[in-house]
Amino acid sequence: MNYKDLINVDDFQKRETFNEERWDVSFYCKDCESIVEVERPKANGYIFKCLVCGWEHIAIWTLAWIKENYRVKG
Repeated sequence: MNYKDLINVDDFQKRETFNEERWDVSFYCKDCESIVEVERPKANGYIFKCLVCGWEHIAIWTLAWIKENYRVKG
């Protein structure tokens, strides 16, 4: 992570380096070791369930962060 990742885009007028796709939320299942689709059993809850294996060991981050920190290819 660098300074460009931390700045407020509007305040610092850094629109030329801002990538909106980078902020899409993705779900990584620690049991399947892949990016997965999830369900949310309780509408207000913060627990997510993997649709592949059914476990609840889910990490919620941006796609870029998941790829970098969990070494996901693709």
